[in-house]
Amino acid sequence: MGYESRGGVAGTEFSLDELERSSAMLAAAGAELLEGAAKLALSPQPPAALLLLGTVLMRQRVLAAAGTVIELAALCSVRAAEAGGLALRVHTAREAYEQAEALATRQINDVRGALLPLILMWDLATNKGRPRTDTMEDLINQAPAMLGALLPGPAGGVALLRDREHGGIFDTSVAQRLYPVLGAGLSGLGLIQTGPVEVAALNGARTVEARGALDTMLDLQEIAEHEPPGSLLVSTVQGSGPPVHIVTIPGTQSDPLREGIESIKGLGGVQPVSAGMNPWDTAGIAEGMGFGSQHIAVAVGEALVQAGAKPGDTVVLSGYSQGGIHAANLAGDSRLSDTFDVSYVLTVGSPVALAALPKMTKALHLEDRRDMVPGTDGSPNPAGRNRVTVYFDGPGQEEEMPNTGFGQAHKLSNYREHARDLRGATDPGIVESTGRLETLLAGSGGLTVRSYQLRRVVPSGKASAEPKPAPRGRPLKEKPKGVPPVTSGWG
Repeated sequence: MGYESRGGVAGTEFSLDELERSSAMLAAAGAELLEGAAKLALSPQPPAALLLLGTVLMRQRVLAAAGTVIELAALCSVRAAEAGGLALRVHTAREAYEQAEALATRQINDVRGALLPLILMWDLATNKGRPRTDTMEDLINQAPAMLGALLPGPAGGVALLRDREHGGIFDTSVAQRLYPVLGAGLSGLGLIQTGPVEVAALNGARTVEARGALDTMLDLQEIAEHEPPGSLLVSTVQGSGPPVHIVTIPGTQSDPLREGIESIKGLGGVQPVSAGMNPWDTAGIAEGMGFGSQHIAVAVGEALVQAGAKPGDTVVLSGYSQGGIHAANLAGDSRLSDTFDVSYVLTVGSPVALAALPKMTKALHLEDRRDMVPGTDGSPNPAGRNRVTVYFDGPGQEEEMPNTGFGQAHKLSNYREHARDLRGATDPGIVESTGRLETLLAGSGGLTVRSYQLRRVVPSGKASAEPKPAPRGRPLKEKPKGVPPVTSGWG
């Protein structure tokens, strides 16, 4: 196994931002120097009477001072011109680098698009029957071209529905335009049910021992995956510092496919949610990818308040697979960010490139290159200073993991193994991002973990009205492997 990272202080986008910032600073310095030169040039000249009446030594000093002022004005003008020239050269270098990178990306996309059938067959043969992340991205972006090739006559023009980067005419990606339409269509046909989400009940509370920050976050994720369908966790750090609340959202739960679902009883007597009422079902994917998790945001805010979160408290959002989509979306939802300090987001095996995170929110995205799910957003994640994506080279314990669902690479257990590889990482982006998470959880001997049962409110037999696009398990019977011991039971 191995990994590499993009984004953070070691990322290309950070370097480009720094170049732009340097250019702006040089331009500002040039403007200030020019203003200083103008003021010096307008400084009053010594009166002639003073020169006539004064001593020879005084006249020499006054004339020398006046000459120095003129020299300083000229020097400021020269330095202003130099600063302006440097600013222009730095800005030009940034644009040239960005254009070269865009050209290289476009050429790579053209080659991969032409070879996509062969790449897909290779992936299916070598990746246990599933496309890799970047192949999945290519399939989405090249879908109009592939569809156009199958249609006769003028219909082949549908290839232009791609974005400019992939040879089309649109500024927005295929995924950005596809998912809202697809979600609305499925809802209109009654194939999925969407609607408001509410907190139905508190399943219970427990205390979990804290370990390293990233390990603790994945411990909570493991617990969330084993809670009754429709649940999420709100964990409060038990430390001496200001309150920190961690919201943990599980992956997709397709109720009919869950073994023994009809016989499951939630903790505290909560019954399993009925079909169409689980916010983490297929409709949850549609809401997350196409509509900014608007309904989920309301329920998460309610759960935080019930868990004791006060306005201004620090909130950390975490999610696996579908849960990561919602976590990333919620960070940019003003209903949460205007109330709480959404300081950090962790996503695991999630397609989150379409989510617009606030610049002040740090994010760490974990992706396995052999996992097809993170590629369903059709784009690599933005690599800004506040967003770090760590790409792993594939599962290291394949013989111990079943190749079910989306495959071994998408298993949470695979990502838990990957996270162990980050211990002692020296990559600047990873160090800064995980360091921020460690700071948030510092001084914590444990966490109070509350499990809340959520429920989608859907009229009987009807699909709710689709929201407008946003502006932009089973009960835990045994402790999952690697999860720290419980110090108190569910209350």
